[in-house]
Amino acid sequence: MQADLRIQVSDPHLTNETFTVQELVDLAEMKLALEDRVPNVSGDAFDLKAWYRSWKTSRGGQAESEPTHVKVEAVDEFQALMSWSEVDSALILYAQDDEPLKKGYPIRLYVPDGSSECLNVKSVVHIWFLHDATLGQKATFGFKNKVTLDELKIKK
Repeated sequence: MQADLRIQVSDPHLTNETFTVQELVDLAEMKLALEDRVPNVSGDAFDLKAWYRSWKTSRGGQAESEPTHVKVEAVDEFQALMSWSEVDSALILYAQDDEPLKKGYPIRLYVPDGSSECLNVKSVVHIWFLHDATLGQKATFGFKNKVTLDELKIKK
């Protein structure tokens, strides 16, 4: 586990910043126990939407404009894209037993009411708040690196 691993947060209408886990937690106004929303899973978490609103306000963003989507990327380049409405109950897990995460470090996204278990992304290192209604309402997920069929063919 890297003690200095940082999380990049981006909103093209606002700013692009890099945070430590503690800096993210310090901005969170709505902290809660993970098990309040995810039964049988313990840990310290904060509400993602409430965190976004607090961050946006602290950076001079307009209160009425909210993203259409959230995209998260993990350290292994797994990523998930979901509509803003799908993250209504989303949480960021940042500690368990008052310690940094052992599994899922530095932070882990939980979307308890999401359309897929794949939206529960561990080891998140980048969060994008996007403003693009053309991205649709269906959540997508998978690994960032795509290999084309031509790249898979053996060259002789």
